[in-house]
Amino acid sequence: MTAAATPNSPFAALQPGAVQELGESAGQARAWHQWSAAEIDALTLAYAARRPLLVRGEPGTGKTQLARAAADALGWRLHAETIHPRFEPPELLARFDAVRRLADAQAGAGAEDRLTDLKRYWRPGVLWKAYGWESAQDFLADGERGIDPAAPAGHVVLIDEIDKADSDLPNSLLEVLAQRSFRVEPLAQPIGGPNAQPPLIVITTNEERELPAAFLRRCIVLTQQPDPGMSYRDWLVRRGAAHFAALPTASPPRAELIAALILEQAADQLVSDRQQVSNLNLPPPGLAEYLDLLYALHELFPGQTGVQRQWLGRLSAYGYLKQGVVAGQSGVSQTRAPIDGLAAAPAENG
Repeated sequence: MTAAATPNSPFAALQPGAVQELGESAGQARAWHQWSAAEIDALTLAYAARRPLLVRGEPGTGKTQLARAAADALGWRLHAETIHPRFEPPELLARFDAVRRLADAQAGAGAEDRLTDLKRYWRPGVLWKAYGWESAQDFLADGERGIDPAAPAGHVVLIDEIDKADSDLPNSLLEVLAQRSFRVEPLAQPIGGPNAQPPLIVITTNEERELPAAFLRRCIVLTQQPDPGMSYRDWLVRRGAAHFAALPTASPPRAELIAALILEQAADQLVSDRQQVSNLNLPPPGLAEYLDLLYALHELFPGQTGVQRQWLGRLSAYGYLKQGVVAGQSGVSQTRAPIDGLAAAPAENG
């Protein structure tokens, strides 16, 4: 069998299963991302095809973090926008601060110079920053000007939870994705163009709303899901280990934060609850709830495995069973009895 060729891609050096440390930055805590083969392959295709990567899957499966990990792996700057139901499509390009301008207009005498200064009222959106970094500099808010103004090697754009908006938003992206250029009112010249380095665009969806077919055709699509080569329980434990097991390659090296026993028991309980909840056609818990419980146990009782095990039984119902109380279904209600003795009175130490 011929050995697999190495693609001409900056993602070629990534290895499935490898844990990448994501350093702390403004607004982002230190974190860890475990690469999957599917993520690496999808990013490789999106990068080479110059198409946005649409990432779909259950909440909490690392869709948003993938963009941060990709930017870190590339050494590019990340620009993120989280979509909400009232989000307007032009905001991806630029925002006009009408409230500030109205305040200046009402100020009366002495405000004339401010009213003609467009840099006071226009703010670049994530696509303007990514396609026209130099022209965006004069329009940045004061808090953003402290960031290194040197032109980055490239840009990663995260458009998070695009399904929160109606179809106008993905439809408005079609022309930008096709032309790779656009105009914004404060500038006479278009932003981007055939000679501009295109950003890597990562778009996430929780699939609360169906996306237009024309938009999907212009995307590379990755469905975040458990590794098909292992059980859901083992996949959870592996993801938990990426966050809490010893990590000698971290800077500084990370000691074990939570013992394997706790990772396994928390996964066993989630799998059990997930199955029972799914049988009732209720939204099941997943990776996000699993990691939340582990982070809480580490925060409450760092290094105390015995105590963590006991409190796992006390707290898991509130993290995993978010539907509260289900009539006639005590096993999936937050009022359930202690599980396997895990919810007994806490010991003094681990």
